[in-house]
Amino acid sequence: MMARRFQIPTTLTLAALAAVSMTAACTQLEGRVAGQTVIPPATTATAPAELPGLHNVVAYGADLYSGGAPQGAEGLDALANLGIKTVVSVDGAMPDVDYAKSRGLRYIHLPISYDGVTEERRKQYAQILYNSPRPIYMHCHHGKHRSASALGTGAVTAGLLTVAQAEERMLVSGTSPTYPRLWESLRACRPLPAAELESDLREFVSRATVTGLVEAMANIDVVFDNLKVLQKSEWSVPADHPDLVAQNESQQLHALFKDLVDDPESQKLPAHYQGQLQRAISDAAALDAAVRRKDFAEAARLFATVKKGCKTCHADYRNR
Repeated sequence: MMARRFQIPTTLTLAALAAVSMTAACTQLEGRVAGQTVIPPATTATAPAELPGLHNVVAYGADLYSGGAPQGAEGLDALANLGIKTVVSVDGAMPDVDYAKSRGLRYIHLPISYDGVTEERRKQYAQILYNSPRPIYMHCHHGKHRSASALGTGAVTAGLLTVAQAEERMLVSGTSPTYPRLWESLRACRPLPAAELESDLREFVSRATVTGLVEAMANIDVVFDNLKVLQKSEWSVPADHPDLVAQNESQQLHALFKDLVDDPESQKLPAHYQGQLQRAISDAAALDAAVRRKDFAEAARLFATVKKGCKTCHADYRNR
């Protein structure tokens, strides 16, 4: 296969290249979604952009974007209409590859966790940036932490950004200091020679096999977002989300926590984690019961309790 070759820019030329290409990139990517003109953020934007079905979108360079997972057909339509050619998911959830393909989008699925980007993954992300058709959109669930780190480390490893430039873009994405391994992964990056960046794109799959724990956490993220939407609509079916029913989501959250008891990866974690998991199961069961008896004040309190418990557990295990 013929790889797309380019001259890796030096540190001194990176800023100039970004400035020259920014206007052209924005012009190229301007598209229309449902009659609305959509303009992607500039590489100099100091805040993320909110686009139709796409949250927390940040430009890391000409034709390189990080953001949240596309929200159904609307998000994938927006990517297609903006001219995106390659979509890279670093999240554990399964992407909607079939609909993406119908819109001319090539999906690559290379999940990571919050405990850093391995050297192997950094090289893979760099190879994707080096060989894949552009523009490229890289996403995790919310588009703040993992996708920002993946794109930042990949761009530095491919010689497209300096560490300082990637750090600045990750701050715009909102990457939290509570995930120190993501920042450490970036600072460990070094550009690779062109010979190591060349790769056959067929090596990268559109749906990766993920472990039960990773998949469960990805599903819990989705249910949490759905419950947040329902809480804002006072626990009734939202007008713009007729598929969301409070008791279905609360039941699903309880089931996801219960399933972790039998997950082999979850079972290997220490007793302290197991105690936190049992509390999460108990709190989620109480939340589900409150939703079902329509005690929404209690449901709101319990939802906050479950969220606080997850945050504590993440600080102890996921973020390190």
